[in-house]
Amino acid sequence: MPYQRVLEFAALSDTGLVRSHNEDAIVVCADYGCAVLADGMGGYNAGEVASAMTAQIIAEYLCSKMDAIWFPSMGPRPLAMARWMNESIELANRNVLYTALTNPECAGMGTTVVVACCLQDKLLLAHVGDSRAYRYRAGVLTRLTQDHSVLQEQINAGLVTEEEARYSSIKNLITRAVGTLEEVHTELHTHHTEDEDLYLMCSDGLTDMLGHDEIQSLIRQHASELQPCAEALIDAAKDRGGWIIFL
Repeated sequence: MPYQRVLEFAALSDTGLVRSHNEDAIVVCADYGCAVLADGMGGYNAGEVASAMTAQIIAEYLCSKMDAIWFPSMGPRPLAMARWMNESIELANRNVLYTALTNPECAGMGTTVVVACCLQDKLLLAHVGDSRAYRYRAGVLTRLTQDHSVLQEQINAGLVTEEEARYSSIKNLITRAVGTLEEVHTELHTHHTEDEDLYLMCSDGLTDMLGHDEIQSLIRQHASELQPCAEALIDAAKDRGGWIIFL
């Protein structure tokens, strides 16, 4: 793998027990240490159109940029990668919005997105909406992203607790999305990585069903094997009601 630590990926999707179709999409660019996850919304099939478009556009943009660098063995600088991640999400936003405006069957569609790129000892995370990224290190699960949602704003203001928020009727009202407005505001952070770190990207299909401690416990039991770990998380979420899960 060019200029990367040895990385292992597992991606698993499940429609769940409630809906007939899956509005989540994921693209993994293993050679470059990048992964993109999107959770669509709007219309019967439009959500999956928005998420698939977004994941593919971002992945292709990032891969094209990294393919074009002069010294691939060195890899891009973090600042360059951060700029490309922002540009890729802006490009996806323009394309999804144009499709929504020019195709009646796609009117009102949009999607959340979370993008992760690993550069040597750094992980760059960009996200819009309420799809999340977590880090599991030394037995402890840490949430790395903060939801762009009405409920998160209430939590930040001290109006509700994290536990109360789990049962709120407005927990899926997001304040940012790809493809709904002409400008998209992406949140991007850089994190230091360590050997044996495990990173989880997931849609609200997982986090609506399972609490933080439950996810941590399941990862702790299965951290040595990523695919069985993903399967265990999905099985547990389905046991709780089975909305869409993607990780």
